Amino acid sequence: MFVLGLLPFLRLLYAGWQDQLGANPLEFITRNTGDWALYMLCITLAVTPLRRWLEWPWLMRLRRMLGLYTFFYASCHFMSFLWFDHFFELSE
Repeated sequence: MFVLGLLPFLRLLYAGWQDQLGANPLEFITRNTGDWALYMLCITLAVTPLRRWLEWPWLMRLRRMLGLYTFFYASCHFMSFLWFDHFFELSE
């Protein structure tokens, strides 16, 4: 689970290293981290209903790690927005 949660971030780093971020790399980074924050949030929120429906109690052990990855991608999205779009200018 640890490696699977990091794959989108590693793919983003690899695309940056290979200069494959497209014509607007700042938008690509911001959108990619935002998309993955939403994906991870949906997966995290689906753990409890899946555990009850499928009767798999071991799914609860994954919920905290999924939540931390959600926070990680949301933080990366917020920091890229604040850095690339506003250059840490808080008055905007």
